[in-house]
Amino acid sequence: MQQLRTRAEQTSPKASSVAPLRFEPVVHLVKGDIVNLIAETPKRYEERVSFGMSGLIAERISPALWLAHEVELAAQAAYRDEATARPILIQAPIAAMMHPDTPMACDAAAARSKICPQEICIEVEDAALAQSRDDIVKSIEALRRRGFRVGINATRSWCTPLDTGLRLMLDCVRVDARQICNHEDLMGRVEAAVACGMAVIAENANYRDGEELAELGIELGVRPRADA
Repeated sequence: MQQLRTRAEQTSPKASSVAPLRFEPVVHLVKGDIVNLIAETPKRYEERVSFGMSGLIAERISPALWLAHEVELAAQAAYRDEATARPILIQAPIAAMMHPDTPMACDAAAARSKICPQEICIEVEDAALAQSRDDIVKSIEALRRRGFRVGINATRSWCTPLDTGLRLMLDCVRVDARQICNHEDLMGRVEAAVACGMAVIAENANYRDGEELAELGIELGVRPRADA
C-alpha cells in the first residue's frame, strides 16, 4: 500500500517538464484487497499557469495531448512501481472530452507505453457530462471503440440521467458514501449502475459499513476510514 502512495516523477519522451503522479488504491471494502488504482496529479489541466511567458506556452498545450500524457505517465509509473491492479482511473478534463483528437492521442500514448487501452479507465465528471452530454457521449463512444474503459465521477454532483445506453458504455461510477442515504435520486443511480454491472466506488466510506454497502452493490472504496 505504501509503495502505491509514493510520488513518482515520470515524463513522456516529448515532455518538456516533470509532472509528479501518485496512485490512490481502490480497495474491496469487505476483503481489503486492492482492486484498481486512481492516478492523481497535484495540478489539473484547468489549473495551468495562464499569465506571463509560461502561460503563453501552457495555453498551447492541447487538452488531448495533456490527457494522453497522463495515460503514458500512469502506465510508466505503474510498471516502475510494479503496481499490477487494473484498471487505472485517470480523470479527464472537459476540454479533453470535447477535443476530437483525444481518442487517437490516448491510443498512441498507450501504444508507446506498452499498456493495453483496457487497462485504462478515463473518468468523466458528472457535471461536465450533464453540461455537454451529446458531445461527450460521442467522445465516450470513440474511446470505447479504441478499447478504453470509461467511468463517471459523481462525488460532487449526480445530475446526469444514467439511461440504458449510457450505462452500457460505462464501467464504473464514483460516489460519496455520505450522500447515498440522504438522496433518493443518487440511490436510484447507484441501483441502476449495479443492475447494469457497473462497479460503484465509494468515497468517505467506513470499513465497518462494508457489508451494508455491499448489500447495495457498493463493494469498492477509496480512502476508506478504519474503525476508531
